[in-house]
Amino acid sequence: MNDFSHGGNLKSLAADARRPERDILDFSVNLRPEGPPEFITCALWRAMNGVTPYPSPDMQELREKAALHYGLSPECFVFGNGANELIHALPCALNLKRAVIPEPAFSEYRLACLRHGVEIDSVPAGEKTSFTPSLSALAERVGTNHKGEKQETAVFLANPCNPSGGLLDKKELFQTIKENPGTVWILDESFINYAGGEKSLLPDAATLPNLVILHSLTKFYGMAGIRCGFAVCCAPLAERLRKNLPAWNVNVFAAAAVRAILKQPSSWAEQERTLNRERRKDLFHRLSALPGAAVLPSCANFLLFRLSGAPSGLASLLLKKHGIAVRDCSNYPGLETGGWFRAGVRTPEEHELLERALRVELDKHAPAILRRPPKSALMIQGTCSDAGKSVLTAALCRIFHQDGFSVAPFKAQNMALNSGVTALGEEMGRAQMVQAQACRIDPDARMNPILLKPHSNTGSQVIVMGKAVGHMEAGEYFTAKRRFWPDVRAAYDSLSDEYDLVCLEGAGSPGEINLKSADVVNMNMARYARAKVLLTGDIDRGGVYASFLGTWMTFSPWERELLAGFVVNKFRGDSSLLAPAHRYMQEHTGKPVLGVIPMIRNINIPEEDRAVLPFEYDESSKHADSLDVAVVMPAHISNFTDFAPLAAEPDVRLRQVRTGDEWGQPDLVILPGTKSVAADLERMRRAGLDSLVRKHAGKGKWILGVCGGLQMLGKEILDPHHQESAEERTPGLGLLELTTTFSPVKTLLNVRRARTPLAPDASGYEIHHGITSHESPCEPLMFREDSSPCGYGKGRVWATYLHGFLDGDEFRRAFINRVRVDSGLPPKPSLHVSHDVDGALDRLADIVRKHLDVNAIYRLLQLKR
Repeated sequence: MNDFSHGGNLKSLAADARRPERDILDFSVNLRPEGPPEFITCALWRAMNGVTPYPSPDMQELREKAALHYGLSPECFVFGNGANELIHALPCALNLKRAVIPEPAFSEYRLACLRHGVEIDSVPAGEKTSFTPSLSALAERVGTNHKGEKQETAVFLANPCNPSGGLLDKKELFQTIKENPGTVWILDESFINYAGGEKSLLPDAATLPNLVILHSLTKFYGMAGIRCGFAVCCAPLAERLRKNLPAWNVNVFAAAAVRAILKQPSSWAEQERTLNRERRKDLFHRLSALPGAAVLPSCANFLLFRLSGAPSGLASLLLKKHGIAVRDCSNYPGLETGGWFRAGVRTPEEHELLERALRVELDKHAPAILRRPPKSALMIQGTCSDAGKSVLTAALCRIFHQDGFSVAPFKAQNMALNSGVTALGEEMGRAQMVQAQACRIDPDARMNPILLKPHSNTGSQVIVMGKAVGHMEAGEYFTAKRRFWPDVRAAYDSLSDEYDLVCLEGAGSPGEINLKSADVVNMNMARYARAKVLLTGDIDRGGVYASFLGTWMTFSPWERELLAGFVVNKFRGDSSLLAPAHRYMQEHTGKPVLGVIPMIRNINIPEEDRAVLPFEYDESSKHADSLDVAVVMPAHISNFTDFAPLAAEPDVRLRQVRTGDEWGQPDLVILPGTKSVAADLERMRRAGLDSLVRKHAGKGKWILGVCGGLQMLGKEILDPHHQESAEERTPGLGLLELTTTFSPVKTLLNVRRARTPLAPDASGYEIHHGITSHESPCEPLMFREDSSPCGYGKGRVWATYLHGFLDGDEFRRAFINRVRVDSGLPPKPSLHVSHDVDGALDRLADIVRKHLDVNAIYRLLQLKR
């Protein structure tokens, strides 16, 4: 039996499967699937400061800390390079002549004895007892030596048992050991943490002279690559064992990990046990449902199961056809025949993949749903919000489309001020609508399955698959959002089935460690999609390389595996000067910088997350024939992109107004949409802006209200169901005879054509809870296709529910000229600018293609142009 018969040799598995190591779903090992917890990762980083001096030759400091933790003498502890080193040192240290091994068992017991010429007495543990050894049978086999004068025989025993996961009775075990002092009982408790520390005999090891307890830390804490374990036994035995180990066998990193583990409260281990128990139950039910399956109960993080009638070479079939590795147990003594396999406990999503693959191989009539090779998926994440993720995703969507691939955008969860409505009446993030346009496909709520629209500093409306499901405070949503995970997965799977490639976008930063436990949009989504991740950062803010490195340091090993490289965004200057920084990133993380994107201006692609207008007002730059447009900015503004087309017009100066000091002498005042009409109206009053708006109207000047702005311009706002406010009635500005009542039912409309007082028709979309009625002299001004009103007005005060109506070039120019004439300015008969988003996307793609290593990205995705 070779050294790697117990599984987990990824290099060998990948070679057999002819797939990259990262594409192997490995059930053959029994490790924490998430890898080391954060407290171990932090300890490893701190350990870097201690790599210069030699560590203690026999880990004296570590033994003292373990002794304090367990309440035993330091002389009873022996630390090793994993429990496996101690297993191989014990036969020599104990001068063993004979070893009794109940089998099937962990192969290293037999291997260690064979290497030291120890006679092996195999005791079969049969299927009738679920391969759990009989302690009375073992006692009979070792014989009796009540004086315990010569301890030349040892029993190698695991609790929980390996490979079955069965748990031995603690009281019976203790009594058996006590009654057989002439035999050394080597009790391997490598998986005891999954059963609970109260099941362990560790406290008794210091007083029973014939008991050696082995503890592995690699399984429960997911640190097989760090390698550390320890033995506990009476001081004389421990001294003999230490003398058979090399000095410095435990390095500073392993020691740091152990110290971190010993500091953890018991509550952490209990939470981990609870999670594993839930996952183990899920895997048990899935495997039990397979045809011909018999699954043994387990107290460890693996399950032993038999599949009667399984095809020959099933494990090899799973590996080569599905990229899934399970432990074929036919090389365990006692499990040579009968179709026994073992699978480590992983996540429910991964359990489902294993179940599906097994069904395909076991049932000839099952639909041939293989674990398909990873569909090409690229994900853009950022070191922070507004790092340029949305625009870079849109650029890549257009690049992939230009290169002949069918591509779709996807953002699992989006918190956005701006949203849009699809042709099917679904609400989704505006950025994903633009990205869909970059792909030249119709927007679809599947591209943004969760949309959060903030209505306060701590609360948002939650929209799932295009439909509102209610309002939640931040803490409430953080707890609840995992229940939307199935919707996210289903949406992604559906898109992935339809397109060659999915271009995903993350949210915020994947380094926000307080959000990782419930993440559905960054690295957890990347892992589900098996996407290659590019991390982009805004160099214009400064500190971009520190942000890259800091984000990388927060990643678990599996997250680092997903990361493909870095992209520097919003750069001004000579990019060749960045070469030393790029070498530094490559050397320290192993990941390349794949591009330096310049600061891109005047592309006119709708923004999403920032309420910042493309051009700021400068009084000195105002020309005599420019139209001065002031946007009164509410705190909870929504769909501010409605006015981006105005900002692009050369004869318009668009500016933001938040205080009376910023008012100036505007020709047109705009009241935009808001998610909290009553609250923002009160803020306007406190700032004195309400009186300035009324004075502006009294002078006969132009006012335009959009959505929430329409409601503010009316007489009153009624909120009987408290949709947005605790106030049931809020007085409006009173400039239009409108009354708005908030309804629990949200209006979502895509309006392709709306009649207006101007010659060109308008178009846009509606998203609002308000139902508005009017009285004379205020009259409807804008009408949908079915002749129902979507806008009202009186004189030069207009208001509409239509978002995006200024996107249309002809309507926008007609409206600008109407305001210009009424403001004493000459009309501009020709179009100065076209709000051409499609052309802007082409220009954006050209810039990004020039400054990004697109060929490297295609190699990562294994795509050929």
